[in-house]
Amino acid sequence: MNRKLTCILPLILMLTVSLFAQTDPGTQNLRHSWTFEDGTTNDYVGGVNGYLMGGAVVEDGALVTNGESQYMDLLAEDVALQTYTEFTVEVLFQSFTEINLNYHMFFYFGDTQNGMGTNGFFLTPARGDNVSRAAISCWVDTAYQGEDGANGPECDDGLLHHMVCTLSNQEIALYIDGVETGRTALQERNTIDALFPVHCYLSKSGYDGDATWAGMIFECNIYDRILNTDEIIFLAQQGGITVGVNEKNAIANVPEGYGLLQNYPNPFNPSTTIFFNLQKRSNVNITIYDMLGHQVAELLDEVRDAGQFSIQFDGSNLPSGMYICKMQNDGNQIFMKKMMLMK
Repeated sequence: MNRKLTCILPLILMLTVSLFAQTDPGTQNLRHSWTFEDGTTNDYVGGVNGYLMGGAVVEDGALVTNGESQYMDLLAEDVALQTYTEFTVEVLFQSFTEINLNYHMFFYFGDTQNGMGTNGFFLTPARGDNVSRAAISCWVDTAYQGEDGANGPECDDGLLHHMVCTLSNQEIALYIDGVETGRTALQERNTIDALFPVHCYLSKSGYDGDATWAGMIFECNIYDRILNTDEIIFLAQQGGITVGVNEKNAIANVPEGYGLLQNYPNPFNPSTTIFFNLQKRSNVNITIYDMLGHQVAELLDEVRDAGQFSIQFDGSNLPSGMYICKMQNDGNQIFMKKMMLMK
């Protein structure tokens, strides 16, 4: 994958250390990948290049849509989800805050009849009923009444998030930032081969009355198999998401005791606040890297007592773009977050 930290040169790869079970899913089953890194909508795996609609743009390594009828259109017959027996859809994204307040979708595959989605599959990070959701619905007149879906917490806070949905003909599951948030068995009629390859969108719903989604999609990938939990944790961490486990191996967004939280605001111009937690007295180092792996700032390198802390980062002398904030304590644990400087 290109958007993830695997693209940042060996320096960043050497810095990425994990205490948690994880497995690289590899690219053998990767069928489509839109990373936007080179400023295009190209799918360098499956060759299904996107079409920018309504003024949508690709900038700073992301598809950017403002919610005003902007989206990316894909040829559904070439994406061809209906030909798989199972699949995984992964999206690394950041919503714009206080905009996505109503119903919308940021990934849709299916048909639209009489203004309503039908025989379709979708992902949404937030909705009018205050949840994130992945769902499939086939062979019903009112699609949402026949949905089988999995829910999670809303991801409409302006922070970087990682969403994964796995779908087979037996069940659908949703993961947010490496955490499984829902799993549902499917009704007999809701099968993958019943999906209609008519529309495939990023940042747009299959329902004509829904708003288009406002935010930045840094990466969207489709695998033709179900990824397991360890593989999803790996992808979340490579995307800049901190994933932790407790003694029972239950996953949490922030590791208990230690953690690097997402900076706020994000995107920022020119300064932002970085938050971090220490479980005990530790030496902590916080550095900033650009996407080529060059260190651009060292913010902290000292011993701190246990507690919750914040530190300011000023990007006045840096160009717009994506940066990596890395925290390391006593040389044992490393956490990373992506930050977007937009001037």
